[in-house]
Amino acid sequence: MLIQRIVVFLLAGVFVSGGAAGDAIQDVPKDDQAYPYVSYMVEHEIMYTTKDGRFLSEAPIGRGNYILSLWRAAGSPAGAAPAFSDIGQEEACYQAVGWAAEQGIVQGTTDTTFSPKQPLEREEAMTILWNALPAFGVEQREGLSGGLADWSDADAVSSWALAPLGDLYAYGLIGDGGGEALRPHAAMTRGETADLLYKTLKLAEETGGGTAPTVSTNQPPQDEWGWFDDAVFVGDSVSLKLTGYVTKMRQSDPDYLGKAQFLTAGSLGSGNALWEVSDKSVHPLYQGTKMRLEDSVHAYGAKKLYILLGMNDVGMYGVDGSVENMQTLLGLIKEKTPDLEIYVQSATPIHKGNEKKVLNNANLRLYNEKLKEMCDRNGYYYVDIASVLTDEEGYLPSAYCSDASGMGMHFTDEACRIWVDYLKQDAAARQSG
Repeated sequence: MLIQRIVVFLLAGVFVSGGAAGDAIQDVPKDDQAYPYVSYMVEHEIMYTTKDGRFLSEAPIGRGNYILSLWRAAGSPAGAAPAFSDIGQEEACYQAVGWAAEQGIVQGTTDTTFSPKQPLEREEAMTILWNALPAFGVEQREGLSGGLADWSDADAVSSWALAPLGDLYAYGLIGDGGGEALRPHAAMTRGETADLLYKTLKLAEETGGGTAPTVSTNQPPQDEWGWFDDAVFVGDSVSLKLTGYVTKMRQSDPDYLGKAQFLTAGSLGSGNALWEVSDKSVHPLYQGTKMRLEDSVHAYGAKKLYILLGMNDVGMYGVDGSVENMQTLLGLIKEKTPDLEIYVQSATPIHKGNEKKVLNNANLRLYNEKLKEMCDRNGYYYVDIASVLTDEEGYLPSAYCSDASGMGMHFTDEACRIWVDYLKQDAAARQSG
Protein backbone atom coordinates (compact mmCIF):
# COMPACT_ATOMS: atom_id res chain seq x y z
CA MET A 1 0.00 0.00 0.00
CA LEU A 2 2.89 2.38 0.76
CA ILE A 3 4.36 1.76 -2.71
CA GLN A 4 0.98 2.42 -4.28
CA ARG A 5 0.62 5.70 -2.40
CA ILE A 6 4.07 6.83 -3.59
CA VAL A 7 3.27 5.91 -7.20
CA VAL A 8 -0.01 7.80 -7.09
CA PHE A 9 1.73 10.84 -5.59
CA LEU A 10 4.40 10.83 -8.28
CA LEU A 11 1.85 10.43 -11.04
CA ALA A 12 -0.47 13.13 -9.75
CA GLY A 13 1.28 15.93 -11.60
CA VAL A 14 2.59 14.29 -14.76
CA PHE A 15 -0.63 13.85 -16.76
CA VAL A 16 -1.15 16.76 -19.11
CA SER A 17 -3.99 17.98 -21.31
CA GLY A 18 -3.49 17.00 -24.92
CA GLY A 19 -0.51 14.82 -24.02
CA ALA A 20 -1.23 12.40 -26.86
CA ALA A 21 -3.86 11.87 -29.49
CA GLY A 22 -5.65 8.54 -29.59
CA ASP A 23 -3.28 7.26 -32.28
CA ALA A 24 -0.16 8.30 -30.38
CA ILE A 25 -0.52 6.45 -27.07
CA GLN A 26 2.92 4.98 -26.59
CA ASP A 27 2.16 2.13 -24.18
CA VAL A 28 -1.19 0.89 -25.52
CA PRO A 29 -0.84 -0.58 -29.05
CA LYS A 30 -3.80 -0.46 -31.41
CA ASP A 31 -4.12 -4.23 -31.29
CA ASP A 32 -4.38 -4.21 -27.49
CA GLN A 33 -7.87 -5.03 -26.19
CA ALA A 34 -7.66 -1.92 -24.01
CA TYR A 35 -7.01 0.41 -26.94
CA PRO A 36 -10.66 1.31 -27.77
CA TYR A 37 -11.51 2.64 -24.32
CA VAL A 38 -8.10 4.13 -23.52
CA SER A 39 -8.01 6.02 -26.84
CA TYR A 40 -11.59 7.18 -26.29
CA MET A 41 -10.70 8.60 -22.88
CA VAL A 42 -7.71 10.45 -24.29
CA GLU A 43 -9.39 11.73 -27.46
CA HIS A 44 -12.32 13.09 -25.46
CA GLU A 45 -10.04 14.61 -22.82
CA ILE A 46 -11.56 12.61 -20.00
CA MET A 47 -8.19 11.16 -19.04
CA TYR A 48 -4.74 12.24 -20.15
CA THR A 49 -1.36 10.76 -20.97
CA THR A 50 2.05 11.79 -19.72
CA LYS A 51 4.11 14.31 -21.69
CA ASP A 52 5.79 11.49 -23.57
CA GLY A 53 2.47 9.90 -24.52
CA ARG A 54 2.17 7.06 -21.99
CA PHE A 55 -1.17 6.21 -20.42
CA LEU A 56 0.23 4.00 -17.62
CA SER A 57 -2.75 1.66 -17.48
CA GLU A 58 -1.44 -0.40 -14.56
CA ALA A 59 -0.80 2.56 -12.29
CA PRO A 60 -3.23 2.96 -9.37
CA ILE A 61 -5.49 5.99 -9.60
CA GLY A 62 -5.93 8.34 -6.68
CA ARG A 63 -9.24 9.55 -5.30
CA GLY A 64 -8.84 13.04 -6.78
CA ASN A 65 -7.97 11.89 -10.29
CA TYR A 66 -10.72 9.30 -10.26
CA ILE A 67 -13.36 11.89 -9.37
CA LEU A 68 -11.86 14.26 -11.94
CA SER A 69 -12.18 11.65 -14.69
CA LEU A 70 -15.71 10.76 -13.59
CA TRP A 71 -16.70 14.42 -13.59
CA ARG A 72 -15.33 14.98 -17.09
CA ALA A 73 -17.12 11.87 -18.35
CA ALA A 74 -20.37 13.26 -16.91
CA GLY A 75 -19.92 16.50 -18.87
CA SER A 76 -18.12 18.64 -16.24
CA PRO A 77 -21.31 19.76 -14.45
CA ALA A 78 -21.29 22.74 -12.09
CA GLY A 79 -21.16 22.19 -8.36
CA ALA A 80 -20.44 23.81 -5.02
CA ALA A 81 -16.93 24.47 -3.77
CA PRO A 82 -15.57 21.50 -1.84
CA ALA A 83 -15.40 21.88 1.94
CA PHE A 84 -12.20 19.88 2.44
CA SER A 85 -9.05 21.35 3.89
CA ASP A 86 -6.80 19.39 1.53
CA ILE A 87 -8.57 20.40 -1.71
CA GLY A 88 -7.48 23.90 -2.72
CA GLN A 89 -8.52 25.85 -5.81
CA GLU A 90 -5.20 25.02 -7.40
CA GLU A 91 -6.09 21.30 -7.42
CA ALA A 92 -7.18 20.00 -10.81
CA CYS A 93 -9.97 18.06 -9.11
CA TYR A 94 -11.32 21.07 -7.18
CA GLN A 95 -14.54 21.54 -9.18
CA ALA A 96 -15.00 17.81 -9.65
CA VAL A 97 -14.80 17.02 -5.95
CA GLY A 98 -17.14 19.92 -5.14
CA TRP A 99 -19.73 18.56 -7.56
CA ALA A 100 -19.37 14.94 -6.45
CA ALA A 101 -19.61 15.80 -2.76
CA GLU A 102 -22.62 18.04 -3.30
CA GLN A 103 -24.42 15.29 -5.22
CA GLY A 104 -23.66 12.67 -2.57
CA ILE A 105 -21.51 10.69 -4.99
CA VAL A 106 -18.45 10.66 -2.78
CA GLN A 107 -17.54 11.45 0.82
CA GLY A 108 -14.33 12.58 2.42
CA THR A 109 -11.98 10.29 4.25
CA THR A 110 -12.83 12.38 7.32
CA ASP A 111 -15.26 15.23 7.94
CA THR A 112 -12.63 17.76 6.82
CA THR A 113 -10.28 15.90 4.46
CA PHE A 114 -10.66 14.22 1.08
CA SER A 115 -7.20 12.63 0.63
CA PRO A 116 -7.06 13.19 -3.15
CA LYS A 117 -3.85 11.22 -3.65
CA GLN A 118 -4.99 8.17 -1.69
CA PRO A 119 -5.51 5.11 -3.91
CA LEU A 120 -9.03 3.76 -4.29
CA GLU A 121 -9.96 0.17 -3.74
CA ARG A 122 -11.90 -1.34 -6.61
CA GLU A 123 -15.12 -1.73 -4.61
CA GLU A 124 -14.86 1.92 -3.55
CA ALA A 125 -14.38 3.09 -7.13
CA MET A 126 -17.28 1.01 -8.39
CA THR A 127 -19.56 2.20 -5.59
CA ILE A 128 -18.70 5.82 -6.40
CA LEU A 129 -19.56 5.20 -10.06
CA TRP A 130 -22.84 3.60 -9.04
CA ASN A 131 -23.64 6.68 -6.95
CA ALA A 132 -23.01 8.75 -10.09
CA LEU A 133 -25.19 6.72 -12.50
CA PRO A 134 -28.06 9.26 -12.40
CA ALA A 135 -25.64 11.90 -13.69
CA PHE A 136 -25.30 9.74 -16.81
CA GLY A 137 -29.05 9.28 -17.11
CA VAL A 138 -28.83 5.66 -16.00
CA GLU A 139 -31.24 4.20 -13.47
CA GLN A 140 -29.90 2.87 -10.18
CA ARG A 141 -31.40 -0.47 -9.18
CA GLU A 142 -30.81 -2.00 -5.77
CA GLY A 143 -31.15 -5.57 -4.62
CA LEU A 144 -29.06 -7.24 -7.32
CA SER A 145 -26.13 -8.57 -5.29
CA GLY A 146 -27.19 -12.19 -5.80
CA GLY A 147 -25.60 -12.14 -9.25
CA LEU A 148 -22.16 -11.67 -7.71
CA ALA A 149 -22.14 -15.37 -6.88
CA ASP A 150 -20.66 -15.84 -10.36
CA TRP A 151 -17.39 -14.42 -9.06
CA SER A 152 -14.89 -16.55 -7.19
CA ASP A 153 -14.26 -14.00 -4.41
CA ALA A 154 -17.70 -12.44 -4.06
CA ASP A 155 -17.62 -13.16 -0.33
CA ALA A 156 -14.78 -10.64 0.02
CA VAL A 157 -17.00 -7.74 -1.07
CA SER A 158 -17.93 -5.39 1.79
CA SER A 159 -21.62 -5.40 2.70
CA TRP A 160 -22.07 -1.74 1.72
CA ALA A 161 -20.71 -2.46 -1.78
CA LEU A 162 -22.87 -5.51 -2.57
CA ALA A 163 -25.84 -3.68 -4.09
CA PRO A 164 -23.75 -1.22 -6.16
CA LEU A 165 -21.48 -3.95 -7.54
CA GLY A 166 -24.44 -6.21 -8.18
CA ASP A 167 -26.11 -3.46 -10.19
CA LEU A 168 -22.98 -2.69 -12.21
CA TYR A 169 -22.58 -6.39 -12.94
CA ALA A 170 -26.21 -6.69 -14.07
CA TYR A 171 -25.63 -3.75 -16.41
CA GLY A 172 -22.55 -5.47 -17.81
CA LEU A 173 -20.12 -2.81 -16.59
CA ILE A 174 -17.78 -5.04 -14.59
CA GLY A 175 -17.34 -8.14 -16.69
CA ASP A 176 -19.00 -11.50 -16.83
CA GLY A 177 -17.82 -13.34 -13.71
CA GLY A 178 -17.50 -16.95 -14.72
CA GLY A 179 -15.31 -17.84 -11.77
CA GLU A 180 -13.02 -14.83 -12.19
CA ALA A 181 -12.02 -12.60 -9.30
CA LEU A 182 -13.61 -9.27 -8.45
CA ARG A 183 -10.59 -8.30 -6.33
CA PRO A 184 -12.69 -5.78 -4.37
CA HIS A 185 -9.81 -4.61 -2.17
CA ALA A 186 -7.17 -4.29 -4.89
CA ALA A 187 -6.18 -0.80 -5.99
CA MET A 188 -8.20 0.62 -8.88
CA THR A 189 -5.94 1.27 -11.86
CA ARG A 190 -6.04 3.90 -14.58
CA GLY A 191 -6.77 1.26 -17.19
CA GLU A 192 -9.67 -0.16 -15.16
CA THR A 193 -11.02 3.36 -14.70
CA ALA A 194 -10.92 3.97 -18.45
CA ASP A 195 -12.71 0.68 -19.09
CA LEU A 196 -15.41 1.42 -16.51
CA LEU A 197 -16.08 4.96 -17.71
CA TYR A 198 -16.10 3.93 -21.37
CA LYS A 199 -18.70 1.23 -20.71
CA THR A 200 -20.77 3.65 -18.63
CA LEU A 201 -20.84 6.20 -21.45
CA LYS A 202 -21.84 3.53 -23.94
CA LEU A 203 -24.56 2.34 -21.57
CA ALA A 204 -25.86 5.91 -21.23
CA GLU A 205 -25.94 6.20 -25.02
CA GLU A 206 -27.75 2.89 -25.43
CA THR A 207 -30.36 3.64 -22.78
CA GLY A 208 -31.26 7.01 -24.26
CA GLY A 209 -30.56 8.93 -21.08
CA GLY A 210 -32.23 6.97 -18.33
CA THR A 211 -34.12 4.01 -19.73
CA ALA A 212 -32.56 0.83 -18.40
CA PRO A 213 -31.24 -1.56 -21.08
CA THR A 214 -32.75 -4.92 -21.75
CA VAL A 215 -30.72 -7.02 -19.35
CA SER A 216 -31.53 -9.52 -16.66
CA THR A 217 -32.19 -7.65 -13.42
CA ASN A 218 -31.98 -10.78 -11.31
CA GLN A 219 -35.45 -10.00 -9.93
CA PRO A 220 -38.17 -12.64 -9.66
CA PRO A 221 -40.48 -12.44 -12.69
CA GLN A 222 -44.12 -11.42 -12.32
CA ASP A 223 -44.96 -12.69 -8.82
CA GLU A 224 -41.86 -11.72 -6.86
CA TRP A 225 -42.78 -13.92 -3.90
CA GLY A 226 -44.09 -16.96 -5.76
CA TRP A 227 -40.79 -18.83 -5.42
CA PHE A 228 -41.43 -19.25 -1.70
CA ASP A 229 -45.02 -20.53 -1.94
CA ASP A 230 -43.91 -24.14 -1.55
CA ALA A 231 -41.04 -23.50 0.89
CA VAL A 232 -40.66 -24.35 4.55
CA PHE A 233 -38.07 -22.67 6.79
CA VAL A 234 -36.41 -24.73 9.52
CA GLY A 235 -34.27 -23.17 12.20
CA ASP A 236 -33.50 -22.24 15.77
CA SER A 237 -34.14 -19.01 17.68
CA VAL A 238 -32.47 -16.96 14.90
CA SER A 239 -35.09 -18.24 12.46
CA LEU A 240 -37.74 -17.90 15.15
CA LYS A 241 -37.17 -14.15 14.95
CA LEU A 242 -37.61 -14.35 11.18
CA THR A 243 -40.92 -16.16 11.75
CA GLY A 244 -42.17 -13.28 13.87
CA TYR A 245 -40.89 -10.67 11.44
CA VAL A 246 -42.60 -12.29 8.44
CA THR A 247 -45.82 -12.67 10.43
CA LYS A 248 -45.72 -8.96 11.22
CA MET A 249 -44.98 -7.98 7.62
CA ARG A 250 -47.89 -10.08 6.38
CA GLN A 251 -50.27 -7.89 8.36
CA SER A 252 -49.74 -5.13 5.79
CA ASP A 253 -48.59 -7.29 2.87
CA PRO A 254 -50.28 -10.73 2.91
CA ASP A 255 -48.01 -11.93 0.09
CA TYR A 256 -44.76 -11.22 1.96
CA LEU A 257 -42.40 -14.17 1.45
CA GLY A 258 -45.18 -15.94 -0.41
CA LYS A 259 -46.88 -18.80 1.39
CA ALA A 260 -43.70 -19.96 3.12
CA GLN A 261 -44.21 -21.97 6.30
CA PHE A 262 -41.97 -22.18 9.37
CA LEU A 263 -40.73 -24.99 11.60
CA THR A 264 -38.63 -23.16 14.18
CA ALA A 265 -37.82 -23.68 17.83
CA GLY A 266 -35.40 -22.12 20.29
CA SER A 267 -32.30 -24.26 20.99
CA LEU A 268 -32.94 -26.45 17.93
CA GLY A 269 -29.83 -27.91 16.34
CA SER A 270 -28.95 -30.52 13.77
CA GLY A 271 -27.78 -32.73 16.65
CA ASN A 272 -30.86 -32.66 18.86
CA ALA A 273 -33.10 -32.79 15.79
CA LEU A 274 -31.88 -36.39 15.47
CA TRP A 275 -33.20 -37.28 18.92
CA GLU A 276 -36.42 -39.16 19.36
CA VAL A 277 -39.47 -37.00 20.09
CA SER A 278 -40.18 -36.64 23.80
CA ASP A 279 -41.35 -34.13 26.35
CA LYS A 280 -37.75 -32.94 26.69
CA SER A 281 -36.92 -32.75 22.99
CA VAL A 282 -36.99 -29.42 21.15
CA HIS A 283 -38.53 -30.53 17.88
CA PRO A 284 -40.68 -27.79 16.29
CA LEU A 285 -44.44 -28.15 16.42
CA TYR A 286 -46.47 -29.12 13.38
CA GLN A 287 -50.13 -28.22 13.91
CA GLY A 288 -49.54 -28.28 17.65
CA THR A 289 -47.68 -31.60 17.74
CA LYS A 290 -43.95 -32.27 18.06
CA MET A 291 -42.62 -34.23 15.12
CA ARG A 292 -39.24 -35.19 13.75
CA LEU A 293 -38.23 -32.81 11.01
CA GLU A 294 -38.30 -35.38 8.24
CA ASP A 295 -41.94 -36.03 9.12
CA SER A 296 -43.08 -32.42 9.58
CA VAL A 297 -41.38 -31.19 6.42
CA HIS A 298 -43.06 -33.99 4.51
CA ALA A 299 -46.42 -33.23 6.13
CA TYR A 300 -46.25 -29.65 4.88
CA GLY A 301 -45.93 -30.93 1.31
CA ALA A 302 -42.97 -28.61 0.81
CA LYS A 303 -40.97 -28.57 -2.41
CA LYS A 304 -38.20 -26.39 -1.01
CA LEU A 305 -36.49 -26.54 2.38
CA TYR A 306 -34.55 -23.56 3.75
CA ILE A 307 -32.62 -24.67 6.81
CA LEU A 308 -30.43 -22.64 9.18
CA LEU A 309 -28.83 -24.47 12.10
CA GLY A 310 -25.41 -24.32 13.72
CA MET A 311 -25.42 -21.89 16.63
CA ASN A 312 -26.56 -24.61 19.01
CA ASP A 313 -24.27 -27.22 17.50
CA VAL A 314 -20.75 -25.85 17.06
CA GLY A 315 -20.17 -25.32 20.78
CA MET A 316 -21.41 -28.81 21.59
CA TYR A 317 -20.28 -31.00 18.69
CA GLY A 318 -17.46 -28.95 17.21
CA VAL A 319 -17.27 -27.92 13.56
CA ASP A 320 -16.87 -31.39 12.02
CA GLY A 321 -19.46 -33.01 14.28
CA SER A 322 -21.98 -30.28 13.50
CA VAL A 323 -21.53 -30.68 9.75
CA GLU A 324 -21.84 -34.46 10.09
CA ASN A 325 -25.08 -34.07 12.05
CA MET A 326 -26.46 -31.72 9.41
CA GLN A 327 -25.60 -34.18 6.66
CA THR A 328 -27.34 -37.00 8.55
CA LEU A 329 -30.42 -34.88 9.21
CA LEU A 330 -30.72 -33.74 5.60
CA GLY A 331 -30.29 -37.31 4.42
CA LEU A 332 -33.27 -38.38 6.52
CA ILE A 333 -35.36 -35.46 5.25
CA LYS A 334 -34.43 -36.18 1.65
CA GLU A 335 -35.20 -39.87 2.06
CA LYS A 336 -38.69 -39.00 3.27
CA THR A 337 -39.28 -36.40 0.52
CA PRO A 338 -37.05 -37.33 -2.45
CA ASP A 339 -38.09 -34.46 -4.73
CA LEU A 340 -37.36 -31.81 -2.10
CA GLU A 341 -34.95 -29.00 -3.04
CA ILE A 342 -32.70 -28.27 -0.08
CA TYR A 343 -31.26 -24.80 0.54
CA VAL A 344 -28.74 -24.73 3.38
CA GLN A 345 -28.27 -21.24 4.79
CA SER A 346 -24.91 -20.27 6.23
CA ALA A 347 -24.59 -19.71 9.95
CA THR A 348 -24.56 -16.02 10.81
CA PRO A 349 -21.89 -14.21 12.85
CA ILE A 350 -21.78 -13.21 16.51
CA HIS A 351 -21.69 -9.60 17.68
CA LYS A 352 -18.32 -8.19 18.73
CA GLY A 353 -17.61 -8.92 22.39
CA ASN A 354 -20.01 -11.88 22.60
CA GLU A 355 -17.86 -14.70 21.23
CA LYS A 356 -17.13 -17.75 23.36
CA LYS A 357 -14.14 -20.09 23.54
CA VAL A 358 -15.55 -22.53 20.97
CA LEU A 359 -18.64 -20.76 19.64
CA ASN A 360 -16.91 -17.89 17.90
CA ASN A 361 -16.82 -16.34 14.47
CA ALA A 362 -13.66 -18.13 13.39
CA ASN A 363 -15.30 -21.50 14.02
CA LEU A 364 -18.56 -20.37 12.44
CA ARG A 365 -16.69 -19.34 9.29
CA LEU A 366 -14.97 -22.73 9.23
CA TYR A 367 -18.33 -24.40 9.79
CA ASN A 368 -19.76 -22.51 6.81
CA GLU A 369 -16.85 -23.54 4.61
CA LYS A 370 -17.38 -27.20 5.45
CA LEU A 371 -21.13 -26.79 5.20
CA LYS A 372 -20.72 -25.59 1.63
CA GLU A 373 -18.44 -28.52 0.83
CA MET A 374 -21.07 -30.88 2.23
CA CYS A 375 -23.72 -29.22 0.07
CA ASP A 376 -21.57 -29.58 -3.03
CA ARG A 377 -21.04 -33.28 -2.33
CA ASN A 378 -24.71 -33.99 -1.80
CA GLY A 379 -26.37 -31.80 -4.41
CA TYR A 380 -27.81 -29.28 -1.95
CA TYR A 381 -27.84 -25.53 -2.52
CA TYR A 382 -25.73 -23.31 -0.27
CA VAL A 383 -27.16 -19.85 0.49
CA ASP A 384 -24.61 -17.48 2.00
CA ILE A 385 -26.83 -15.16 4.04
CA ALA A 386 -23.86 -14.38 6.31
CA SER A 387 -22.34 -12.38 3.45
CA VAL A 388 -24.86 -9.58 3.95
CA LEU A 389 -25.07 -9.82 7.74
CA THR A 390 -21.37 -9.45 8.52
CA ASP A 391 -19.39 -6.25 8.99
CA GLU A 392 -15.86 -5.63 7.71
CA GLU A 393 -14.34 -7.13 10.86
CA GLY A 394 -16.40 -10.30 10.59
CA TYR A 395 -18.94 -9.52 13.31
CA LEU A 396 -22.72 -9.15 13.40
CA PRO A 397 -23.20 -5.36 13.14
CA SER A 398 -24.76 -3.61 16.12
CA ALA A 399 -27.64 -2.40 13.92
CA TYR A 400 -28.51 -6.02 13.21
CA CYS A 401 -28.10 -7.37 16.75
CA SER A 402 -31.02 -7.31 19.20
CA ASP A 403 -29.13 -8.74 22.17
CA ALA A 404 -25.67 -7.18 22.19
CA SER A 405 -25.74 -7.19 25.99
CA GLY A 406 -26.70 -10.86 26.01
CA MET A 407 -25.88 -13.65 23.57
CA GLY A 408 -25.06 -11.29 20.71
CA MET A 409 -26.47 -13.48 17.96
CA HIS A 410 -30.16 -12.61 17.56
CA PHE A 411 -31.56 -10.22 14.99
CA THR A 412 -33.32 -6.89 14.74
CA ASP A 413 -36.10 -6.25 12.22
CA GLU A 414 -33.55 -4.56 9.97
CA ALA A 415 -31.42 -7.71 9.90
CA CYS A 416 -34.49 -9.73 8.96
CA ARG A 417 -35.25 -7.32 6.15
CA ILE A 418 -31.70 -7.67 4.81
CA TRP A 419 -32.01 -11.45 5.14
CA VAL A 420 -35.28 -11.65 3.20
CA ASP A 421 -33.97 -9.29 0.53
CA TYR A 422 -30.97 -11.55 0.04
CA LEU A 423 -33.16 -14.63 -0.20
CA LYS A 424 -35.27 -12.89 -2.83
CA GLN A 425 -32.18 -11.93 -4.82
CA ASP A 426 -30.81 -15.45 -4.58
CA ALA A 427 -34.13 -16.92 -5.71
CA ALA A 428 -34.25 -14.54 -8.66
CA ALA A 429 -30.72 -15.49 -9.71
CA ARG A 430 -31.61 -19.18 -9.59
CA GLN A 431 -34.72 -18.60 -11.70
CA SER A 432 -32.91 -16.51 -14.30
CA GLY A 433 -30.03 -19.00 -14.37
